[in-house]
Amino acid sequence: MDRNQVLKEILADIELCEKYNINEVDKLTTNAPYNNKLVEVLSVIINENDNNLGAPMIYRKIKNIHNIG
Repeated sequence: MDRNQVLKEILADIELCEKYNINEVDKLTTNAPYNNKLVEVLSVIINENDNNLGAPMIYRKIKNIHNIG
């Protein structure tokens, strides 16, 4: 399964999409530009996991995206 398909499978949950105001799931990709922070975070996780980075490195990338203290 390719990266974009993984993202679409995760966001197939209607309640999740409604909660985070995500529209047009079929058009979403794991490449920038992102229209939603949740889509961006999921894309980073999917892309970096596919690049064989471990959880600590993925966490650091997400932390940098959101400037988490």
